[in-house]
Amino acid sequence: AGGIREDAELFLVFTGSTQRYLSSTLRVSHDTLQAVCPAHDCCESVVVTVCGADPDGLVHQLASERMCFVQDLAFDMAQFLVGAVGRADMLEGALLLDEHQIPLQECEKMDQNLALALSHLTLPPGWSILGNCIAPEPQETLLHLAARRGLQRVARFLLQQPGAQQALALPNKQGDTPASLADSRGHSAMLELFTQ
Repeated sequence: AGGIREDAELFLVFTGSTQRYLSSTLRVSHDTLQAVCPAHDCCESVVVTVCGADPDGLVHQLASERMCFVQDLAFDMAQFLVGAVGRADMLEGALLLDEHQIPLQECEKMDQNLALALSHLTLPPGWSILGNCIAPEPQETLLHLAARRGLQRVARFLLQQPGAQQALALPNKQGDTPASLADSRGHSAMLELFTQ
């Protein structure tokens, strides 16, 4: 950011086809800025503009570059799972994952990425792990899914959400609770998490 005063506040403007964002920055060094990239509503190329605001209030456009937002599968999966709550047909469709042997390293990566995506989602008002069921019948829940796959970070996030304690005690149609699934799959750390 040459030519701008050292005490100038730097920020980024992201301009897409339908959305525009403003993001503050942290000056890491004389030639490096750090910023949080906002979520975007579609995959597209956007213009990122670096701007500087002097203490006297003048704003200067310093540089522009194009950046491409790409599909984030973990975020898409998080949105799907949050929307599937309370809809047995959709969550039971996720059981198809059981038919595929996903390597441990991939499961750990999925756990990390999915937990991060879930934590950045804005959950609908009144959202619960159990959907809008007042007296839930045996059903698959997101905690069952996490237990089945050993998604410990995802489970930790879910345990903080409304309906979690009820979901822990709720068996699925096969009679398994999240804890019994974790136990039968050998996920001892997750079993401990569920029984604390």
